[in-house]
Parts: sequence; structure tokens; C-alpha cells
Amino acid sequence: MTNFRQIYYSFPVRLLVLHLRNHLVLLLIWFILAAFSTGTVGRFFGMHYLMLTPEYHGEVNFWSFFLSGLTFGGLVMTWHLTAYLLCSNRFPFLATLGAPFTKFCLNNSLVPLAFLAIWLVCSIWFQWHDELTSTPEIGWNIAGLLAGTATTTGILAAYFHLTNKDLNSFNWTPRPGARLLFSQRLPSVREIQMGVTRWRVDTYLTERCHPRLVRSVAHYDPRVLEEVFRQNHWNAVVVLIAALFLLMAQGAFMDSTWARIPAGATIFLFASIVMGLYGAIRFWFRQWGTAVFLGLIFTVNMLTGWGIFNYRNRAYGLDYQKENRAMYNYASFEKISTPQNIAADRAATIEILENWLAKNRTPENPRPKLLLVCVSGGGHRSALWTMQTLQKADIATGGKLLRQTALITGASGGLLGAAHIREAMLRHAEGDRLAPQDPSLVEDMGKDLLNAISFAVVSNDLFFPISSFRSGNFSYRKDRGYLFEHQLNENTHGFFLRKTAEYRQPEREAKIPMLVASPFVLNDARRMLISPQGVSYLMRPNAGRLAAQVEIDGVDFGRFFAEQQADSLAFSSAMRMNCTYPFILPNVWLPTTPAIEVLDAGFRDNYGLGLSIRFVHVFKEWIRENTGGVVFVQIRCWDKRHPIIPSDDKGVFENMYTPAEAAGGNITDIQDFDQDNALALLNDALGGNRVEMVRFHYRPVRKNREASLSFHLSRREKLDIYEAFYTADNQASVKALKQVLK
Repeated sequence: MTNFRQIYYSFPVRLLVLHLRNHLVLLLIWFILAAFSTGTVGRFFGMHYLMLTPEYHGEVNFWSFFLSGLTFGGLVMTWHLTAYLLCSNRFPFLATLGAPFTKFCLNNSLVPLAFLAIWLVCSIWFQWHDELTSTPEIGWNIAGLLAGTATTTGILAAYFHLTNKDLNSFNWTPRPGARLLFSQRLPSVREIQMGVTRWRVDTYLTERCHPRLVRSVAHYDPRVLEEVFRQNHWNAVVVLIAALFLLMAQGAFMDSTWARIPAGATIFLFASIVMGLYGAIRFWFRQWGTAVFLGLIFTVNMLTGWGIFNYRNRAYGLDYQKENRAMYNYASFEKISTPQNIAADRAATIEILENWLAKNRTPENPRPKLLLVCVSGGGHRSALWTMQTLQKADIATGGKLLRQTALITGASGGLLGAAHIREAMLRHAEGDRLAPQDPSLVEDMGKDLLNAISFAVVSNDLFFPISSFRSGNFSYRKDRGYLFEHQLNENTHGFFLRKTAEYRQPEREAKIPMLVASPFVLNDARRMLISPQGVSYLMRPNAGRLAAQVEIDGVDFGRFFAEQQADSLAFSSAMRMNCTYPFILPNVWLPTTPAIEVLDAGFRDNYGLGLSIRFVHVFKEWIRENTGGVVFVQIRCWDKRHPIIPSDDKGVFENMYTPAEAAGGNITDIQDFDQDNALALLNDALGGNRVEMVRFHYRPVRKNREASLSFHLSRREKLDIYEAFYTADNQASVKALKQVLK
């Protein structure tokens, strides 16, 4: 019992108890960071990659870990500074010690040490198991993080040791029973005799980690004690302000690769700012801290809603001037989907199909199969899987797959990968030696994008973006959307630098397949149909006489934004709009009245099949007369069949959110059911069993090691994606594809 009391009334334990009672927000920050590091939270987005294997200049090495260590050391010191601001007045004996802040930090280290232990275990395991890093490299990387941590903590500790004053720096006069700083009392003589104190502490640890008994402070002048704490507090505030300006300064240099520190390091830096801000509010406003914090959130939301200090991401190349914005309403939809426009667009597309036919018709095969490639969303995983499948299947079919593909549709990462292959096809047709089947294309697409996005979120987007750039005739702010496109072009050596309209002529000549991006309009659930060709015929189902009774569910982007210079739209922006997953990339605001925003195409059609089916319906007569039928090649990262989730053991609170879970969690399953139905109806419409489907599924080769859906993949995940093409199911699909293309 005596040993327990000695431990309980030691300064490290008493500080931990105080944090659990009064400062749960501070502990929550550490808990969130630990959850990111272990993959408990954010694994879907790949947050554990950022925390466990920091990248700098595209490399994971000693220096990337060292930079993360520098910021982690800053977080540790911010933890101590914030705790010192909030807790030191409860432990007046600190003012009597030499180097009080140093001793406080040492006794306040239980939480950061626990986090560091968790992080080290997770990082070592992840490097060894997922990144396939050698043991010496792992040791060198960990040494980098510890060296960075020691550097920051050492510098700041030395600064505070030299500048923070203790009681010996002031003259004092004992005044028992007087008032202590911040409305607290020094104990009276009777209270001292009775052993009554506000927060009892019997022992504390010295710099050499030796326990030492606490001395009474009853005989010290409270004004001198308060002066000691006040001077120490101002030093803490200076460091917190410096960290904030450092974070903001990073955003101004986002184009410079040297300034793009690892995203994990930026997360540590941001956590420092949040921790410091919380501490400042609690320190200055005490019991009103929560109300002030909520009021601050309300005020920021109100100001940004009025357009003050608020920047909404834009599609680069478009004209956003107020006087030129398009009216987004039913009258405008009807205006661009007139019978005349639809007839003109159909005629232009039939010309493309005729050129496709001339390219693929041979004496042995006068009626070639028309291929439509439909790719699923799924971040980097889907991008690599799509590229791997297109390359390997094209080689297996002797080049027929890419040559006979007339249209590519899809969502998110899948369309990103398909667009990369298509650009390689165009460059190869223009004389570039790099073939679309070259493995280096997949390697380039597999390079990290998440680090750049996360860096921009923390260093720039949380503040008002101040840096700008020009695209076409207009200027735009730099944010994570810009940095995503910039990093994508860096990784792929400029494969996404063209304007969308630059693909118009190559598509017309059938040098490359048509590609239609279809981002989801958040405001009304329609689709923006982005193509260099006129595609007004895809704005509503092909219903014949019932067309007037069928709702327009898509908008031809090129026709709708013709006056906003739609031809100047950057192709990288079109691809980004198509893969704008919430929170990861910013919603894209379009120049309309009223304002609308677009998100990932997967919200409407995660597999790209719905739009391709509509395309075939529109041109079914031409297809019957000139082709041997239609082959849908679906490349997907999602199984069609999932385990049925039981409802046997749901509690009352789980049942409350079950309807929302059904609406959101089953959205892709609902799409599958609807598209299977549409596919069956299409087969009837074409007649003669002219519709065939060949599916390629990504399924993890190693059970329970499925690649994440983020914009970063580990080495093991990449290897798993490459190997998945050779599974029995996918090899059967290769044989089926070769058979239908004979």
C-alpha cells in the first residue's frame, strides 16, 4: 500500500491524472495520432503510410525520417509547453526549483513516450513487412527519427533552460496564507500542518531521473512565484507562434520540392498547432474556453460563407468571372439537348466509329467486335490494376484490346490509369518510342500522390491560400487540388499536361479511344459529361418517343460551358474532378449560377458501365450493321458478391444509424444490381446475343492483405496487384477475351 501511495503521489502520475481529468482534448490528439499510426483510423485513406514511412523527394530514407523526427520533437515540446501553461499553477513548488520547465518536461513525458513506443513498433513492422525494407535500412531510418527528435527537443530545451527564470532570479519575502497566482491560495500555516494542498505531490524526478521530495512553498511571496510562471509562459507562447508561422510559410513554397516535407511531419506540425491553440484558449478563457472555441468555429464558418477568407477550388482553364457564369437550370439543359444538337453530335460520333471500323476491319474479319472498356474507382489501387490489366491483356491479344477499344468510361483511379495508357497510345502514334505496354508507365503511376495532398491540406488549405498560378487565360489559387495535378504530372513526366480539347482530333481519327469523364454533381445528383466531342446524346436515356418523359440526368460539359472556355479545361483537372473523393481532394466549384460542386464519378457509376451501356443504346443500329457485336471489358477492384452482414447483435444505438449505413455503405452494390439489369435489357435491344462481358477482378493474392484505396501504395501492395493478374479467374478472363476477339 505504501508503494502504491508513493507511485500515485509522484509528479509524473499526478500529471497524468490531471490530464485525464481536465485535458482530454490534449490526450485525444495523441490518441488520434496513435490511431493513424496503427491503422485503426484512416487505413482506408492510407494515413498509416504517411505516419510510418515518411517520404522526402520521393525517397524513404534517413533524411525523410530525420525531418519527421524534427517535427515530432516540436510536437513533444508543444505538449510540454501547453501542459505547463495549463497545469503549472496547480504545482507551485515548481517555482522553487532550478530550471523548473526542464523538470516539468521530464515528469510530463509519460504520454509522448507511450506514443513513441507504439510508433516505433508499428513503423519497424510496416517497413519490414509491407515495404520489404532490409534490417540495416530500418535501423538507419529509426536512427534518423530519433536524431531529429533529439535535435528539436535539445535545441528548445536549451533555449528554455537559458531563458526561463526560477525563484533565484527574483527577490522574495515569505507571506504565508497569501493569494497565489490565478486566484489560487498559498496554504495557511494550519493547512500546512494538516498536509492539505490542492494537488498533492510528494516526489518528482530530477534531470538524472532520481526521485526527490517536494518542498513546501508556503513561505514564498506569491507575487514572485507568479512572476516566475508568467515569464515562463511568455516563452511558451513565443514558441507556439513560431510554429504557426512555420506551418503557414510552408504553403507559400508548395511548388518547391525542398519545402514539401514528409506529410507525416506536416501532420505532427499541425497537431502542434491544434494543441497550442487549445491550450491558449483554455489558458486565457478558463471555464469559458469551450464556449469561445465553439464561437470561433461559428464565426469562421459565417465569414467564409460570406466569401471572406474563403477560397473554393476551381477547374483550371475555365472562366470564373461573375458576368460570364452559366445558368444552371432546366431551361439550360433543354437548350443544349435539342434534337438538332443531338443529331449533330450523333453524326460526328458515327464518323468516329466509321474511322474505328476502317482501322479494325480486315478481309478475314469484316465485322470486328466493338470494345468498350469500363474501369472502376479505387484510388491508386485501381489505377495500377487498370494499367496492369490493359497492358497484359493487350499483349495477350496481340494488340487487339487497345486497338479495338472505341470508348473508355469509369471512375476515380481506374479512369486515371486508363487515361495514362491512352496518352501513351497517342504519343506512340505520334512517333514516341515508349509503347503503351511499357512497364515503366505502371511504375510512374505507382508513385506517391498522397504525400503531396496531405502536405497541402495541412500547410496551405487550412489557411487562406495566398500563392497563385496561371492556366490558360486565368489565374487560380494554389491548394491541394493544384498540388495533386502538379505532382501527377511530375510523376508521369507530363502525361496529363494537355488541354482536354487537344484530344478532339486524335479521337475523331480513331487514333485513340474516346474517353468520357463523368463527375457527380453534388447539388442535384446529375453527371457532368466531360469529353472533347459533343455528347449531348448521353444527357438522357435513349427513349425514343418517351424522351420528353425521361429526366435529363447528365450535362454535356463542352456545350454547357462553351462561353466559359470549356476547350481550355486542363485535362488533369477533368481527371481530378472525376476522382475527387471527399476530404482527400477538394470539391470542385464550377462557374454557374447558382454555384454547383462536383465530386467523384463513383457516386453515380463506380464501374463506368452505365454510361457505356447508354452509348451502345444510342448507336445500336450502326453496331448491328457494322460490327460483330459489343464486348464490355470491365476492370474492377470490387467484388460483385460480398458477405451478408448479420443484424442479430445490434444494440439500440447501432439500429439508429442502420438506415444511413444502408444508404451509404451499399451504394456500389445498388449500382451493380441496376447495371446488371440494364445489361440484360441491352442484350434484348441489340438482339442475337450480340453483347458479351469480360471481367477482370482485383482480388488480393494474400488473404486479408488487400491494397488500400488511397493515393499511396506500399511495395507489398504493388506486388500483390501485379500478381493478381495471374490468378486463375483473371487468366480465364484473358482466354475468354482472346476467344471473343478471334
